[in-house]
Amino acid sequence: MLKAYKYRIYPTKEQITLIEKHFGSTRFLYNYFLEYRQKEYAHGNKKVGYMVTQAELTKLKKLKEYEWLNECGSQSLQMALRDLDAAYSRFFKKQGEYPKFKSKKHTSQSFTAPQNIKVANNRVYLPKFTKDGIKVKLHRELPQNSVLKQTTISRQNNQYFVSILIDDNNAIPKPTKAKNAVGLDMGLTDLIITSDGVKYPNNKYFVKSRQKLKKIQRRLSKKQKGSNNRNKAKLKVQKLHTKISNQKKDTLHKISNEITNQYDIICLETLNVKGMQKNRRLSKSIADVAWNEFMRQLEYKSEWKGKTVLKIDQWFPSSQICSNCGASSGEKELNIRKWECPQCHMKLDRDINASINIRNYGLGQIDQRNTIVKNTVGTIGN
Repeated sequence: MLKAYKYRIYPTKEQITLIEKHFGSTRFLYNYFLEYRQKEYAHGNKKVGYMVTQAELTKLKKLKEYEWLNECGSQSLQMALRDLDAAYSRFFKKQGEYPKFKSKKHTSQSFTAPQNIKVANNRVYLPKFTKDGIKVKLHRELPQNSVLKQTTISRQNNQYFVSILIDDNNAIPKPTKAKNAVGLDMGLTDLIITSDGVKYPNNKYFVKSRQKLKKIQRRLSKKQKGSNNRNKAKLKVQKLHTKISNQKKDTLHKISNEITNQYDIICLETLNVKGMQKNRRLSKSIADVAWNEFMRQLEYKSEWKGKTVLKIDQWFPSSQICSNCGASSGEKELNIRKWECPQCHMKLDRDINASINIRNYGLGQIDQRNTIVKNTVGTIGN
């Protein structure tokens, strides 16, 4: 299996300068060839791919105007072109948005080195950093006999990290024989609600830090641009944002671990988060709960553990159907958290009822698939 291990690194001033040069060079190439491909497509040339841009990169590096590109690892520069090509592939397959230009003002920057990686003596070595290596805090050991595939150096606000992709030489586990299943409903009042009636609270980390954030942002706005005091105030804002982000991820990791350890089949709703964030009243609350990050963690952890994740239809009315008798009672306002079924008169909790319906719908999809397979096999046998 391919797994990524992320560690905090502590580069020297000289190494930070070289790292920042890599960030700038790879970002420049990504934007340069994004514009290049757009112009070629506009002229009807649809065959511009990675190989064409790689040949153009070789020519570019020979020009005196762009000789500064040679200060960075050549493979890292090529990876910027591969990232652009992958972004176009996702767009053409309707798996992502059209590639956008990268900004140097963004707090997150990164570059990738695909080969010649070594970790030893609490240091990570990669091209252009082979002499002394970069000091790394290995808070967990890499698996023995694993193969280092590639590494990504990143900066989040003022902190630097290395993400090491490895092949642990273990086969992806086959799906385990299902003994239990769970439906998950995602909400704002409670973060995750299971069909077994467990509710994981929404800690609202951003809301709790909002007043402090307003205060230090107000101080930042009053500092003179380019001054040391402004840089110090900016650093305080970045640190608070980093703290909020880490709190969210820590909570989501604990919940996703608990669920994937406990259940074999996990059914959850498909959410159009971007569309939901267009609601101005709920956009900040939706961004704070990080549903997409939770679903991402749930999917890769389930794959590691041989568990099955089923995403149900986005338009399935899980909140409108009684989980006891199946009667539909129509749409309800968000402030209605409990209701009584007009048919069987059972009193229902809105979120638990929805999670039970999600579980039943997901299991029904499995039964339907199995029936189709059996009927197909029977037809072929006859």
